[in-house]
Amino acid sequence: MILINEPLNSINEPLNSINQPLNSINEPLNSINQPLNSINEFLILINQPLNSINEPLNSVKEYLNSINESLNSVKECLNSINEYLDSISKPLQVSWLG
Repeated sequence: MILINEPLNSINEPLNSINQPLNSINEPLNSINQPLNSINEFLILINQPLNSINEPLNSVKEYLNSINESLNSVKECLNSINEYLDSISKPLQVSWLG
């Protein structure tokens, strides 16, 4: 057993020398990460009701967009009627003046 353990110790010692500085870096990072996780959980809690508000508002937006498209069609139609009325009124104006 000692014969197996000695080569393993020779591998383990350099790995420990690498691991110790990494642990010293990891500990402060963990202390930063914990409050960030708390903030993230809080933001998730805030986001859930906002999503429930946003979904109906998106429906209203789609509805208003469809009304706007319809009104644009009406506007185009009225513009066409106006152009037609302009075109038939010009000869009448000329004949009335003449």
